[in-house]
Amino acid sequence: MNSNKYSSLVKEIFKQINLPHNAVVADLGCRDAGFLLKLQQAFPDKIKYAVGVDINDKGFKNIKYKKPVRLEVMNCSKKLEFDDNTFDFVFTKDMFECVTDKDFLVSEIHRILKPGGVVICVNCDWDSIAYNGEDKELISKAIHAYAVTKQPWMADLDSWIGRRMYGIFKMSKLFESSVSIHNVVETEYIEGTFGYELSRDIAWLHKENTGALSKKEYGKFISELETAYRNGSYIFSKPYYIYKGIK
Repeated sequence: MNSNKYSSLVKEIFKQINLPHNAVVADLGCRDAGFLLKLQQAFPDKIKYAVGVDINDKGFKNIKYKKPVRLEVMNCSKKLEFDDNTFDFVFTKDMFECVTDKDFLVSEIHRILKPGGVVICVNCDWDSIAYNGEDKELISKAIHAYAVTKQPWMADLDSWIGRRMYGIFKMSKLFESSVSIHNVVETEYIEGTFGYELSRDIAWLHKENTGALSKKEYGKFISELETAYRNGSYIFSKPYYIYKGIK
C-alpha cells in the first residue's frame, strides 16, 4: 500500500484498530508490506510479531523491514499455513475480489484468529470509482470495462466486492460484523496520484486487445481527464468499504 497516496484511508483504518499488548498480526495479500510497516510505526510498543503474506515475492524486493515483521509467500486461496488461534488481528486490502472461494477464506480467517480477535478487510468498490469529465458515457465505459475485465493472474474478479464484504462475513455467522465507507478523493491529475496512475493502468484494456476498450476510446478518455484538470473541474473518487469483524 502506498501510504502517502492513501494517507486518509490509513488514518481511517487506524481509528478502528485497538491492539492488545504483545499483539500477533497478519496482513493477507500484503504486496509490499506497506500497511504492516505503517502499523508498526503507529503501534511500536504493542506488536510482538507481524507477518505479511502474498502469492509471490514480487513486492518484497527492496523493502526496508525488520523484526517483528516477517514476509512469506503463501496462496490465500488455500488453507492458510498458520495454527488455529494464532492472531490478534488480521488485515486484508484489495485481495478478496481475486479469491474464488470467499467463504472458505472467511472460515480460515476465523480459524487463525484468537477468540476476541479482530479482522479488518478493506475493499474498493471498483464499479463505483468516479472521474469527472464531459463525455459521461465514455468515462463510465472505461471505468466499468476495467472493473469487470479479469486479468490473467486473477483467479476471480468481483467488481462489487466492496459492497459485498459485509454480507459475505455476516452470512458466515462467525463474526460480530460492522462496516463503514471511506472515499479517497483527489482534485489533482498529476503523476503519482491514484487517479492518474489508474487511468494509465486502464490502457491495459487496449494494449492486450481485450476488446473492452479501443485505443481510440482510451485516447479520448485520457483527453477528457486532462481537459477537466486544465479547466479546474477534475475530481477523482474511489470508495473503500472497511469491514470489521470480531471473532
